[in-house]
Amino acid sequence: MAVDQEYTLRVSKRAKYARLQMSLRDGLVVVVPRGFDQKRIPELLEKKRSWIEKVSKQYEEQQRLAPQDPMPGRIDLRGIEEIWQVDYRDGNSKRVLERPGNQLWIPDGDLESVQTALRHWLRRKAHRHLKPWLRHLAEENGFRMRRIFIKAQRTRWGSCSEKKNINLNMKLLFLPEELVNYVLLHELCHTVHLNHSKKFWALVAEYEPRYAARRKALRGAWKYVPAWVEG
Repeated sequence: MAVDQEYTLRVSKRAKYARLQMSLRDGLVVVVPRGFDQKRIPELLEKKRSWIEKVSKQYEEQQRLAPQDPMPGRIDLRGIEEIWQVDYRDGNSKRVLERPGNQLWIPDGDLESVQTALRHWLRRKAHRHLKPWLRHLAEENGFRMRRIFIKAQRTRWGSCSEKKNINLNMKLLFLPEELVNYVLLHELCHTVHLNHSKKFWALVAEYEPRYAARRKALRGAWKYVPAWVEG
């Protein structure tokens, strides 16, 4: 029964209503606004039982298929069509170094320090590639936005605020190029319609006629994200 489902409770000052989130790292998360009567949570879980079971199965399958190597020998950034061979080396530098021939030199160390160094490198790559990509799409299609932030969201590929600031997940770099492009266009359309109304989807369709297929593919795209990214 859904009422027996394990979950993490997160109280959010920004939440206006209770909602459920699911991710590979955190499992089921119940997000509630301040002052929410937590006695209502079992009722909410029961109401969403079919959704919880469906998404749980999807994530179990994604987890089974996801690359699990905690210290990778190869990193495939599908979004920018780059493949990097990883070389663990002794040295004084604590940063990941990019060498000719798509070689990554990583300071050898314990698992945590290696993964931290890799995540810092990935974030720098995201700043270098995703921001110009988004700016180009905005200029090409006449969208107006403000600031771009690179984050490591656990459940979202991107988001757009009321101020037209756009957050992009650095993990987008692992996705196929067409899915990354769809996410960027999706968020740009939110600068016009900050919702998922019919008008919003009609606008998305103008720039990505195959958005329904892209949207469906995106649901299983977490399988491209290696385990070391989550830590």
